Amino acid sequence: MKGREDLQKMAARGDLRSLVEAMGHSQPYMRMTASDLLASQGEKALPVLIEALTHENPDVRKGAARALGLIGDRRAVRHLLDRLDKENTGVGQFIVDALAEIGDVQVVPVLCRTTRSHNLSLRYSSVRALGKLGDRRAIPFLVEALGDTASIVRLRAVESLSAMGEPTLWVPISEMLADQSAGVRAVAARVLGEMHCLRAIDYLLPLLESDIETDVLEAARALGRIGSRKAVEPLMIAREREGRERVIRAIEDALQAIGESSQE
Repeated sequence: MKGREDLQKMAARGDLRSLVEAMGHSQPYMRMTASDLLASQGEKALPVLIEALTHENPDVRKGAARALGLIGDRRAVRHLLDRLDKENTGVGQFIVDALAEIGDVQVVPVLCRTTRSHNLSLRYSSVRALGKLGDRRAIPFLVEALGDTASIVRLRAVESLSAMGEPTLWVPISEMLADQSAGVRAVAARVLGEMHCLRAIDYLLPLLESDIETDVLEAARALGRIGSRKAVEPLMIAREREGRERVIRAIEDALQAIGESSQE
């Protein structure tokens, strides 16, 4: 097998089993291409992909899960769930991603449990998947994930909670503005701005006094989106203190946005 052209020839003649084996190729781009070509076959590829979930090569199993997610056929859900508890974490992450792509909310209870996995990749993937599914049964588990030891899980939990459409979630999200990770604080500020949450202003204002650029930047942007005149004086004080051009522009944009919203 020399390259992509060989894989395309396999797909053209309907040689799906050879494409399955190609998902175990030593080159990542070949594995990805084989998975994409199998997904492009649609439901015709379901039987071989479901069978490939038990292949001896973990790369083949990853590619099969990925392709099933791209196809999006709910008939694959029970087979993916059956493999989730039996897999190593690398393959398990692909299975969780596939379940999120398919979008069947019957998987929510399973993914909620997986947010408590000992494995970081599975926790992260499950938190992300629950945000994509948007089922409110996940809210308590996502709030719990805000206390995860890994900042990438906490960050993703903030984003997933923002997808739930529940206004009262501004409270736990606001508390993340005091997180030890600048990345988590930045995402929390952005989310609160997107929620146009007036009650979060008192939590955002202290970030304007931070020495961390992203704190001030995202707080200013969020305050501009919220549009309350309560933020005008703190923003003006922050502008006088600032020497970073990008932050100054963000503060000025926020002040302009607040001025425009107050005139409407």
